[in-house]
Amino acid sequence: MKAMPFHPPTDYYCQGLAPLDEEICSLLAKRKELSNENPGFPDPDLISQWSRTFGLKEDWLRRVFAYLQRVKELNLNP
Repeated sequence: MKAMPFHPPTDYYCQGLAPLDEEICSLLAKRKELSNENPGFPDPDLISQWSRTFGLKEDWLRRVFAYLQRVKELNLNP
């Protein structure tokens, strides 16, 4: 299946976020390596704890980790 071209949803980007976004990419690469491309899914209690600790919604965190789990299934690995 041929990938569709990606078009960013906006032209705006705060350049001050670039170092943080780079760190996120680095952490994702480390996570992929440590998991041996079998990421599994964090325990719901861990997600609840991280939600409280970092002020993020549990549902959003569940969706992020569900997406990370599906990367191989969706054939999105480089």
